[in-house]
Amino acid sequence: MTSFLHKKLIHNLYQRLKIRNNCSILLAISCGQDSLCLLKLFIDLAKTNNLHLAIVHIDHQWRQDTTINTQHMVNLIKNINLPSYLYQLHPRTYSEAEFRTMRYQIYLKTAQKYSFDIIATAHTSSDKTETCLMNMIQGGNIDTLNSLRWDRNIHKNINLIRPLLNFNRAEINWFCKYYALPIWFDYTNIYYQCKRNRIRHELIPYLKQYYQTDIEKQIELFLEKTSSDTDYLRQTTIKIYQSIKHPIYIAFNYKLLLQQHKSMQLRVLQLFFTHNTKIKYSYRILDTLLEKLREMQGTQDIKNGLIIQTSKNWAYLI
Repeated sequence: MTSFLHKKLIHNLYQRLKIRNNCSILLAISCGQDSLCLLKLFIDLAKTNNLHLAIVHIDHQWRQDTTINTQHMVNLIKNINLPSYLYQLHPRTYSEAEFRTMRYQIYLKTAQKYSFDIIATAHTSSDKTETCLMNMIQGGNIDTLNSLRWDRNIHKNINLIRPLLNFNRAEINWFCKYYALPIWFDYTNIYYQCKRNRIRHELIPYLKQYYQTDIEKQIELFLEKTSSDTDYLRQTTIKIYQSIKHPIYIAFNYKLLLQQHKSMQLRVLQLFFTHNTKIKYSYRILDTLLEKLREMQGTQDIKNGLIIQTSKNWAYLI
């Protein structure tokens, strides 16, 4: 038996994401309701669409129930009989950003090692709303507002997809109850020390009650409208960067850069440093550097020992 969410996923996979039959998909799974919804839907579709599935699960070891939670996952895997790859991180204190980086590194290495075409995560429209509001509160820009995208290429022939990105939490909750899926309750989701939890349990319900009952849908529409704008800005940034970077050295033509709009100047500088140093500098640091580039000749210490030296039209990273 299929549900309306099965039909929704089929539309997302074949109309929006344009995946092909016979592809191999690595499902990034936890024991939460979003993940088990993703897993159930893909298992049902694999039977008729010839999809080759496997599971990757990471035990972060940040909860007291981590051992029995992992055993619950092992029992689940035994029942569904899919190839599975389980990882355990060494217990220590990580930031949310560090955890996210490690997760995606593990997903990518697993996909490379076992020849998967696609990595699928269980992010939903509710996650998209929370991420948008979180980044707004933290002073993000138009890029970070729409950071959860439907798909992106992460390595050569490997794509990351988020096929549930138009599923909301109420739909997934219904689906899990209807099919009696063995959800594991993550008690850390109700800890208000985590800002995202407070957004989920207090801010969004407040907005729904007093401002907009379908806030998730409205934010999704807003992000869709801005998505093409951000794509254009990214493409333009890459084109400008390619046109001003030095053909040999780690440098850029700063006089050509200063002829661009300030928005492009900041974006190109961010790309330059990310590409060459893997460091993402704050807007304040990049803005300060732009001011000094307008005046300086010689050298300028940026941060963490990175020094910019100008000569003629070029700014060199030394």
